[in-house]
Amino acid sequence: MLKIDWDNGCASDGSGVKCKRIVITGDWVPFWDIQRGAYYDRIMAERPVECYGGTLKLLHDADLRIVNLECAVEGEKPIIKSGPHLCAFERHLPCLKAGKFDVAALANNHVCDYGPKGLRKTMRTLDGMGIRYFGAGMDDAEAWKPLVCEVGGIRVGLVGFTEGHDLTAAAPGKPGVAGWDVSRARAAIRELKRSCDVVIVIPHGGIEYAAHPSKYCIDAFRELAAEHPDAIVAHHTHVPQGIEIHDGVPIFYGLGNYMFHHMTPLHFRRHGMLAELEVAKDGLHGFKVHPFFIGQEGLEVLEGEKRAGFFATLRRVSRPFEPGEDPLSGFHATLKYRWRTIPFSQFTSIAKHFDSDPVKAAAMLRSRLTTLQNIGLTVPMYDRVVRGVIDDAPDWAVESEKEYMTREL
Repeated sequence: MLKIDWDNGCASDGSGVKCKRIVITGDWVPFWDIQRGAYYDRIMAERPVECYGGTLKLLHDADLRIVNLECAVEGEKPIIKSGPHLCAFERHLPCLKAGKFDVAALANNHVCDYGPKGLRKTMRTLDGMGIRYFGAGMDDAEAWKPLVCEVGGIRVGLVGFTEGHDLTAAAPGKPGVAGWDVSRARAAIRELKRSCDVVIVIPHGGIEYAAHPSKYCIDAFRELAAEHPDAIVAHHTHVPQGIEIHDGVPIFYGLGNYMFHHMTPLHFRRHGMLAELEVAKDGLHGFKVHPFFIGQEGLEVLEGEKRAGFFATLRRVSRPFEPGEDPLSGFHATLKYRWRTIPFSQFTSIAKHFDSDPVKAAAMLRSRLTTLQNIGLTVPMYDRVVRGVIDDAPDWAVESEKEYMTREL
């Protein structure tokens, strides 16, 4: 039975079995938006090896490397959507190659930013680089097709899905990503377990920048855990979120960013972690967490007091999943804090666009009404206000939420 050692960010079943190592990263993005500017464009193009810092050795020492490719490659015409358009250009491909990534997870909310042509070009580019992928495709069957890799004689099955922001979920005859369908993901896990030694689920979802995961993610990931995959490793929130072991299955609720530099002084948006899974023919035997800082010129693996501080915070935001705690206490803290600080800002920002760019405003409003990230925040928040329970959240969890939203470097 796995038990987390919070001082060192690791867990082991103590079996001593010789394992292979699988490293999974968060978001890899060099270019933010043509209109908004490039954050990591220069360093990823000019210093494709050095910008990884100490995380490069962790990647190269692994037996299987999986990256969340949070962008399209060389997009031509961006789609109309609510948020920014993320992309990579040919000059960034040596950086992707430097990571020696074997697999790219494409189930995310930006790989379709440049439409079906951009998605097809991204897939062809990865084919040419020898990087396998899963989680998106030219129809829903291809998007939902799991990927099976062999690692030292161990068959590893991978399945990924995401929220399908801006209506980008694939459908019969429609290109896109594997959309948020927990039942279909459960079926994929069952099918993989028949032929694979190890099964890993890589979802992409949650409320951005929150210290604690949302109810819909907790419910979904725990439902997936009932199928007994070996691990569930999620990203999308752009900040590191907690870890729990549910029914013997480790759930990483959010890895935070990876090669993705936010131009922000906020502490937690400039930190992330790699998940290293230790696997053998008979499944998962342990894991390690490797935290890092996302600096102006690249990544820096945390050591000493900074490393200890990271794990102390990780343990604190994982507290709702400890025995005797309410697993939704952290989520309720998110709702309480945001209700007091930014209850209507997402709607006022839409209103400002209606005169200057009504199509953009419509896309933003559509996203607020259709995307789980938005529905999963606003509906329960306003409901708890109406029912008079919005303040029913523990102070320690509210303080964590406040720290995530305000602490600067």
